[in-house]
Amino acid sequence: MSSAWAIVGGYALAMVAFAVWARRDIGKEDESYYLAGRSLTAPILLVTMAATNFSAFTVYGSSGASYRVGLSFLPIMAFGTGFMAVSMYILGKRVRSRSVQHGAMTAPEMVRGQTGSRGAQLTMASVLVVATIPYLALQPRAAGIVVSALFGGPEWVGAVLVTVLVAAYTLTGGLKAVVRTDAVQGAIALGLLWLGLAMVVNDAGGMSAAMGAIASSEETLVLLGREGKYTLLIWTSTMILWLFADPMFPQLYQRLCAAESDAAIGRMATLYPAVAWLAFLPPILIGTIGHLSYPDLDSADNILPTMIMDVGGDWLGGLVLVAGLAALMSTMDSQLLATGSLVTRDLLPKQKREGWSREGVIVSLSILGLILSLWSELSILNLGLLAFSMYAVMFPSVLASAHFDDIDGRAVIASVLAGEAVVMLAVFYPESFDWWWVQPIGPAVPTAVIPSLFAAVMGLVAVQSYCKKGEDFSWRLGLSWSDISPVACLLAVFALAQDFWWWEETGTWTLGLPKWIWWAALLSLAQTVIMAKWVEKGGAR
Repeated sequence: MSSAWAIVGGYALAMVAFAVWARRDIGKEDESYYLAGRSLTAPILLVTMAATNFSAFTVYGSSGASYRVGLSFLPIMAFGTGFMAVSMYILGKRVRSRSVQHGAMTAPEMVRGQTGSRGAQLTMASVLVVATIPYLALQPRAAGIVVSALFGGPEWVGAVLVTVLVAAYTLTGGLKAVVRTDAVQGAIALGLLWLGLAMVVNDAGGMSAAMGAIASSEETLVLLGREGKYTLLIWTSTMILWLFADPMFPQLYQRLCAAESDAAIGRMATLYPAVAWLAFLPPILIGTIGHLSYPDLDSADNILPTMIMDVGGDWLGGLVLVAGLAALMSTMDSQLLATGSLVTRDLLPKQKREGWSREGVIVSLSILGLILSLWSELSILNLGLLAFSMYAVMFPSVLASAHFDDIDGRAVIASVLAGEAVVMLAVFYPESFDWWWVQPIGPAVPTAVIPSLFAAVMGLVAVQSYCKKGEDFSWRLGLSWSDISPVACLLAVFALAQDFWWWEETGTWTLGLPKWIWWAALLSLAQTVIMAKWVEKGGAR
């Protein structure tokens, strides 16, 4: 017990000290505080994007999901998360340009700069804040699980302690401090997760032995197969959800605005699939293998800390669990900062901003996230997916605003409200979809993303067409002929990754892993090659 306290306490003190050091050159103006002076280079952008995106959802949600359904969860997360780099690249360059043009630091600010509509800004900002709170709540929820596994006692204690810690060092230095701590925490999380996987695999007698033990039991054999767990509809819906939701995360959008150049965004997008595999492979393998040792675990979200403490003991187990803390802390600090910018720059009128300090807003958001984490009964996975559903609806209006100079603010409002209305129906009245061929699964996800995006696009097009009646308006995105080839190749990769290609396939290959895992990894490699050529071609123009 004392060793666990020493590890976690030492880590907490080190992060606070590092954050204080990292703020040494922070400016007082908002662009310095929220966007690090738009100075993020490609390596830093990649690291902070990954550290921010890979959160408690990655570590505990993924391990819990794989405990329930097995390795079939790996391609949908590793390949799917990596594939969202495509939308990051398509949107990122345009967003960065508009951000500089309008001095915008958030998506709603950019939309107002393009439309001139305060109403569109308020609508989008309000929804983004509401959507972020559930995802913010993931982090203290997971922290409670980790601290409880280490020290025993109620989970709320860990949730409170980590919330206070993250809020404290986030307040110290804005995005520069957050990015620098992200880099450290991302490296720690990745290294320790792989150490944890090595410990679990070694305890099982090697990867081939672990997979063989799973394959030899009828009860656990299903953990190695896909067998239609993710139908064509569920798979495609989930991929679309990742593709459209991720760029809308305030903390990820913020980093696109903070990039020093378009080239930095391109290089980040090229390497992102590899990082996604490195991040998702350890927790999903641990969750799957853990089913052998703990087949009747009360809460699937507890499988990773349970396994790690079992095989690693107090010192090694406690050390590896710091990886989970590092992952959730590197996301939570970014969420607080980005959501704080939404409140202070988008929701508060200019004349009232002085009465609300940036620090006060961040503290308030920390408390809200903590309250939801303690109150909600949703799993870590479902909390995350609910936020994803609400974010995805924003993509059509942000994409349109970034590309078109004469988009109407009323069209943006209609798009956001129409899409979110469908999401809310899926959450509170799923029976209303009985007539629709797409049935929501869980809290509005993943399949409800199709009708919600359809509603958002239709709302945008219908109202824009009405408001600009009689005026010339082109809906053509700024894609040149040189973009058509890489986009077509990426669509082919997307199609080849679909789950149905491998239904009923149970064959294994190297290390006892199913063939379809290697296939998905190969497709991610192909995506990387295509993206590299595309980015290189874009830089040459």
